Amino acid sequence: MKQIEETPNEKSRALAVIQDDEGFDWSEFFPEDDVVGFAFMAKVEPYKDTRTEEQKYTYRKMIAQSIKDRNYRAWKEAKRANKWDPDRECYLDQKGNIIVEPSTLIVETLIESLKQEDEHRERERCGKES
Repeated sequence: MKQIEETPNEKSRALAVIQDDEGFDWSEFFPEDDVVGFAFMAKVEPYKDTRTEEQKYTYRKMIAQSIKDRNYRAWKEAKRANKWDPDRECYLDQKGNIIVEPSTLIVETLIESLKQEDEHRERERCGKES
């Protein structure tokens, strides 16, 4: 229970109950002279993606293109800075991570990878992970 003071002479109380309180005896928390108001809340439903497959594809394509562009900029910077790793035969970014050559990144492959990640998250959200 928390006291809320809007003005020093005026006090009101607020109490939140998380679980179903049907038949609960509130008299032990509120004296008889207190007025108890009621508030109703809508049932919280789990998140459900309502986008169409075309909308999902368009969004994933935008993300995939962004990933490809970001990789290209990092690769170009690493090449300019001569960050070649002879042991792994690749360029490295500033943090030492491998940078894939931009010509090997295919947008459709990235889109498929993003789709698989989305489906995995959806299964986890629904509790259907095996």
